[in-house]
Amino acid sequence: MKAKYILSVMALGIGLAACENYFDEKYLDNGDPQISVVKTYDYTLAAGDYKTIADNKTNKTYAAELDSLNGLKNRYKNALASVGERGWFNNNASADMYVPAFIYAKYPHLDAGSVFNVTYLTDDGTPKYLNPLNAATQLTLSVQSEEEIIPLLPQPEEGQVIGVVYDGGEVFYQSADGYVWGPMTLASNMYLLPAEAHGQINKWLVRQFPYAVADQLVVVIWFDASLKHYCAYEYIFNGQEWNANTGIVEETMSFVLSSGWAANLSTYYRQAVAGEGNMGKIQLFHYDLEDGISYIWRFDNLYGMRGSAYVSGPHYGEGWFVTPKIKLKNSKEPALSFEHAINYGPADGTCGEQLTVWVSTDFTDDVRSATWTQLPWNEWNGSEGLMDAFSWTFYNSGRMDLSAWNNQTIYIGFRYKSEPGQTCSTWEVKNILVNEPEEEIEN
Repeated sequence: MKAKYILSVMALGIGLAACENYFDEKYLDNGDPQISVVKTYDYTLAAGDYKTIADNKTNKTYAAELDSLNGLKNRYKNALASVGERGWFNNNASADMYVPAFIYAKYPHLDAGSVFNVTYLTDDGTPKYLNPLNAATQLTLSVQSEEEIIPLLPQPEEGQVIGVVYDGGEVFYQSADGYVWGPMTLASNMYLLPAEAHGQINKWLVRQFPYAVADQLVVVIWFDASLKHYCAYEYIFNGQEWNANTGIVEETMSFVLSSGWAANLSTYYRQAVAGEGNMGKIQLFHYDLEDGISYIWRFDNLYGMRGSAYVSGPHYGEGWFVTPKIKLKNSKEPALSFEHAINYGPADGTCGEQLTVWVSTDFTDDVRSATWTQLPWNEWNGSEGLMDAFSWTFYNSGRMDLSAWNNQTIYIGFRYKSEPGQTCSTWEVKNILVNEPEEEIEN
């Protein structure tokens, strides 16, 4: 955003002769000073935002151009309209296509370098392991036993599944190679819905599983005569009722402003922290604090996340800050990196034990009830550990490999833990980034 200083005629007359050249250079077009507005925001799309996105004129024009370029009749136009009607994105109207125009319309004053981490709903499809069942057709045969079925089945295609209704019941067959049919045994949590329960799945589940426990998952399968194929859906019990896994999931994507807003598909999480006026969706947790301290981690606008157990002397305790969930969708070589500065670290070489970084896939709202895996520090000067623990100089952590969690949703925790009698470091962390290596970025 460009901003010129405008002074009144009266103000110009004061001391103009003495500093005329300086004024010309600083305030007139020769200098053209700029005020940069560079921010990092975390934004979750509200229900009404999806309609705003679908009604955006720039987005409508873009959808029409895609239809025209691909020789299609309203495919992209209708897909965009469905975003507004349903409240989530889809394969033909994805967030990376249409969120940029929404951000620009909402925040036109921001300058290059600004980042939006946008959380939204999208149709990710039902779980892939159910795809063969969801594509299965049905065949009705007048036979008495399963031994009579296979000779009557049509020539299969690779991976094809077919359901057969016969005098003895209903069974499934699958062809793994496209040449031979073989019986398909349903998993122990898969159930065929009786014909009398069609349209009443939830009532059937309540009767079938009266002692269901929270997070119990079953797969219900039935043949849809109007669609002419089977439907297979996961149903999950939340402790009170059964809910279908419709494939609508929550995702977060980073959008970066350069010459225009664009999705950074190689970035899974970015939080500058320092200079942003907030710490995004980072959460703080503290345990076993010695009398004399009430926290270890705090947000500092100048230095980022700042952790220390020193208050008028060393204390002991455990403090964590944890990122929001990070979905490593379609990841290949994801890694964590950040800038940090450490001072007053223990001189006995235990700083790398006092300050650690961890990954969890099952964190919810309490660090100690989750399972965590520690990330090793990168090697510096031939040894594993921290490069500098005795200055305020920020340096980069280097890329810390996250490929063990490819295609999973993770949380990253930064733990500060001081022991009784131990020297208390001060740890400052900023510019947290989870992404693919630069060479993986596709333009």
